[in-house]
Amino acid sequence: MSNEHVDSAKEDETKQEQRLDPAIAHHSTYIEETKQILATYAEVDSFDELEYQVVEENILNKNTDEYRTNILREVARRYIPDTDEYVETPLMQIVTTNLRDDVTDWCLYYEFAQDPFIRIVTVEFLYPEFERGTLTVRATDIVEYIEAIKDDYEDLRDRSESTINEAATKYLTSLRNFNLLEGRQKKEFAVTYVPDEAIAYVVYRLFEKGVTSASGVIEHDDWKLFLMNESEVRRRIRDISPEYVTYDKRGSTERLVRKYDSTEELIDAF
Repeated sequence: MSNEHVDSAKEDETKQEQRLDPAIAHHSTYIEETKQILATYAEVDSFDELEYQVVEENILNKNTDEYRTNILREVARRYIPDTDEYVETPLMQIVTTNLRDDVTDWCLYYEFAQDPFIRIVTVEFLYPEFERGTLTVRATDIVEYIEAIKDDYEDLRDRSESTINEAATKYLTSLRNFNLLEGRQKKEFAVTYVPDEAIAYVVYRLFEKGVTSASGVIEHDDWKLFLMNESEVRRRIRDISPEYVTYDKRGSTERLVRKYDSTEELIDAF
């Protein structure tokens, strides 16, 4: 078997193993609720106490126990890695630090978009549409894309038409809530500016994922989640140098070094 066929077989196997559950797109983005829940969790250091605060004390001011429980479950699924033992994540540190709302919200969006369904639709469909100059995106466009790829992913293969339609609609609503898109009936690409602190946050998170070369960081697909191409990423990394990183480019050689040893130290510097 040729190397090309081996690579193709490995790619198909990876797709089958990757969870691509559209359920995350069925729920609200819960932006303000997420910030309040994570800030409370950081304060109480216990998921049981957090659950008590959300469900019994109703710190979110929601009408029913069921609704409060569902919000907590959804936020925990997205952003709390371990409900048995308290672990503070960089995002928890972000929401408990006195930062501007735009910084917090863009960092929250970055973590939200790590969900495989959100990530793949954004990187593989939405970003190319943006790059080719498409002005509007419809739910039917998302549905067509999901239908085209669903045989590649076990989680999508047996989903009903109504489930896929709902996922497409809620996906667009989610990105509108995070200000990547705008409009209610017709979604258009919004004019956005990701603040320097959020750019630095992504760079440091990529380092933590093992992406440590300048080219690896600049060319990483995560930037497509912000609809940013390599040229824009390179310019924005220059913007945060030398405050948060050291970036040099001489000819074809690029060097990118973190100023701080961890994302936690970076956030402290904000």
